[in-house]
Amino acid sequence: MTEIQCQGCTIWDLQGQIPLGPQTEDERESYPIELSGEVLGWVRGGEGAKLIATLLTYFAKKEQEKKQLAHEALEKYREITLLYNISQKLTACLDIKEVAKVVLEEAQRLIKSSQGAIGLLNSSTGELETLAQFGPGGEEPPKLKVIEGIVGQVMASGIGEIVNDVSHDPRKAEDEIPVKSLIAVPLKTKDRAIGVISVSTLEAHSYAAGDLKLLTMLASQAASALENAILHESKLEESRREALLFRLGSQIRYSLDLDTILETAVSEIRSLLDIDRCFFMWYRPHAAIPAWEVVKEARTRKCESLLGYYCADEIGSLGEQLIDRETVRVDQVENARDSQMRQFCAQGELNSIVALPIQTRSGEIGAIAAGSCGITRPWSDREVELLEAVANQLAIAIEHAEMYETSQTVALEAQTQAQQLQCTLEELQQTQTQLIQSEKMSGLGQMVAGIAHEVNNPVNFIHGNLEYANQYSDALLSLIDLYQQHYPEPEAPILERIEAIELDFIRSDFPSLLSSMLLGTERIHEIVQSLRNFSRLDEAQMKPVDIHEGIDSTLLILQHRLKPSLGAFPIEIVKDYNDLPPIECYASSLNQVFMNILSNAIDAVEERRDKGGKIEIRTELITGDWKRAIANRGLEQPTLEQIRDLSKGDRYSALKSCACITPHLSEVCAAMPGTLHPPTFVIIRIRDNGSGIPEHLQKQLFDPFFTTKPVGKGTGLGLSISYQIVVEKHGGQLLCFSEPEEGTEFAIIIPLKQPVEVQTEDVLNCLPSWVLSS
Repeated sequence: MTEIQCQGCTIWDLQGQIPLGPQTEDERESYPIELSGEVLGWVRGGEGAKLIATLLTYFAKKEQEKKQLAHEALEKYREITLLYNISQKLTACLDIKEVAKVVLEEAQRLIKSSQGAIGLLNSSTGELETLAQFGPGGEEPPKLKVIEGIVGQVMASGIGEIVNDVSHDPRKAEDEIPVKSLIAVPLKTKDRAIGVISVSTLEAHSYAAGDLKLLTMLASQAASALENAILHESKLEESRREALLFRLGSQIRYSLDLDTILETAVSEIRSLLDIDRCFFMWYRPHAAIPAWEVVKEARTRKCESLLGYYCADEIGSLGEQLIDRETVRVDQVENARDSQMRQFCAQGELNSIVALPIQTRSGEIGAIAAGSCGITRPWSDREVELLEAVANQLAIAIEHAEMYETSQTVALEAQTQAQQLQCTLEELQQTQTQLIQSEKMSGLGQMVAGIAHEVNNPVNFIHGNLEYANQYSDALLSLIDLYQQHYPEPEAPILERIEAIELDFIRSDFPSLLSSMLLGTERIHEIVQSLRNFSRLDEAQMKPVDIHEGIDSTLLILQHRLKPSLGAFPIEIVKDYNDLPPIECYASSLNQVFMNILSNAIDAVEERRDKGGKIEIRTELITGDWKRAIANRGLEQPTLEQIRDLSKGDRYSALKSCACITPHLSEVCAAMPGTLHPPTFVIIRIRDNGSGIPEHLQKQLFDPFFTTKPVGKGTGLGLSISYQIVVEKHGGQLLCFSEPEEGTEFAIIIPLKQPVEVQTEDVLNCLPSWVLSS
């Protein structure tokens, strides 16, 4: 203060010192100098002393206000700086746990404390779940309901509190961690509390209002940052969920393989939820013992595999709830009531499990399950919703896979039906060829002035079909009777038609007509008995016959074609017969084979009459090694046409489609008798010196209706019928060897006695590997 002197006034302080004015001993009146109700000193003097005291009081008050404002400004600056620094740190974090960690570090730095925690409210359970904490021991605070304990009450009230004597506070919960002093402040955003931040000391400490203010400021920033982090995490989780559902949807669209879809689902779920195990299982109720089969799983390396079957009793209530299509959600398996479920989870080291059922359109029940090993994991509603969405996608995927499988089955059935129709068509063609008989049977007419051609073939056709015609007529007449029985009063047009055709007369006369036709064909059959040595039409069963007699009879029928004609040489027949015992066969059918092959040989030779035609016929009985019989095959430098792809599919059909096999017969037949006891066969070889058969036509020789002859000269049924007779009726083989410009040879191989069969499979199995390699 500067020196003040006014009318002899003196200023005294509380210690009696005179900082200003003269020292006097008079008893003049004193006036106080006051500040906020406190006396700072006095002014003693005359009439001006009171004014001076009032001025000094005013000046002191103004000085105090200036200091107050400076202090408040400084405090405000510190608060702003603190909030700015905290905001900078929090805005750099979007991970919710990292935000909580930063907040607690700031709280520990600003406020004296030995431990602290941040709890977030779980809206589904109503509990405060610890997000982050610090303190000695690292013991996790218990989960508290919102109204439980001091912290729970602070959360419920939404007002921060200081409790300097926690032990005597009646709100203290029994399972709360024991502390001496505590400050708790709710984390509020937009008038809604989302959690609580608390700091405490293990020793007695008196927290002040400033501490509460600091923690409240920190809580305000923390609440905003945590809300942003929660929103970010929610968006991120939602994007991951959408990405997972998109990937699953893509699998459904681009893959109909259920295994691939399930593998993708369990792998993606485990990665997204950051869990130890995810697996998919099917319920197998129709097994000998109802069971659950874990078919796909994704797991960490520390977890043992759960793949395999588990009896329904082993899973317990877990399986029962899934069968009832209930979601199973267990945060702590050890607290589950069902012992079987606990044992199953223990086998998979599961401490927490959530499982959702899936039912397919066909009624099958499956389940997608996620589990945590080692630590307890509380399942959030969002995680369960994600699994529900995945379960829905899987249900769609399974339905699509089932539809695809059904379509494949239908397609396979259609293909099978098509194959059956093809086989039926082939059978019909074979039946047709058998009914038509052999075109070469027309050669009978050359021996008996056309009787065989004009009479025998059509009579055989009629005679063979009369029995079927009789059956068909009986069936049609019985159908008419049944129709009249159920519809006794038909419409007028039907009655008129019945009268017009004289149905009653037809019913009585038609059987007689068929009987007359049968008698007529039998009569004609007797007329052609003279052809018996060739055709043997009355021998329907296998009988031992002289095969040479059948060959000679065939040659006799064809004799007129062997004689020389104008401008051509005769055809030479060279017979090399070995002594053969009677052979069990269908004599007439085998004679037809001789007729077809010899007729074709004559046709081939006639094209080369200029050089003289020659047909060689050789017979031989072979027991054991076939090489001896083939050594004198007679064709120079034979070429080998390899059998293609006979190792795949139906080898018999493949061989038949090849029509012609051209390796040396020694190589083909030497091993054929491998399954015969003893291996005894008859070989009839018919070779001509014609122009041969082009290579591209050889594979079609035995196909029905295939012919190389001009239109009107051949029907293409001869060799096809011959193949059926030799292979199917006699269990033998009909092979063709042909070389252009060298001639053609047919080899008829039949067993001496039936029912020994020479199967094409045996031939193929015994062929050299180089034959089947191409």
